[in-house]
Amino acid sequence: MLARSFVVAMAADIARSDYARPMLIRSRSREWLIACRWGPTGEYLSIATAGTMPDARGVAAPDAISPIHSLFGVLVGESEADASSTFLLVRQLPFRIELAGSFFPADGYVLLQQRDTINLVCKTRYSHSCGWLDGKEIRKDIPDPAPSSVEAMAWHIEATQRDWIGEFISEPDLCGQRVGRIN
Repeated sequence: MLARSFVVAMAADIARSDYARPMLIRSRSREWLIACRWGPTGEYLSIATAGTMPDARGVAAPDAISPIHSLFGVLVGESEADASSTFLLVRQLPFRIELAGSFFPADGYVLLQQRDTINLVCKTRYSHSCGWLDGKEIRKDIPDPAPSSVEAMAWHIEATQRDWIGEFISEPDLCGQRVGRIN
């Protein structure tokens, strides 16, 4: 069964591209992400950037990573047979949702797969303006960005779960109750 509540660190390959032409890759990087699924039925997903990572493959996530910018998605469908869930990313947070790090308004989708490890593929684009409020960074959605705006681009993300001291996964037991497992 799919875990509907977790917090995991992920190693991500991120390709950045043009907002109007998402297939045109401009740059690539490797970053740590923190993926968090929660809600009464696991209907929410946040994906936060957590800093650049070395090129070394297979390394565990650093103990002290923390969210910087957070994407937010809502569940649109899942398949137990495929061990997958699909989330729609949003440009405005639903009422009463608070995220760690600063909210990063974006549209797109996340395909989350839970087999031996948790993997995700995310295709998104965003355009926003940046500012500050009460000492915190704020990003506001711009629905129709100017051509070649530096604050408008698309991301292609592929990420794989890594060992991390902060990991938590809630798994259903045989009676349908949820039990937590901390790494």
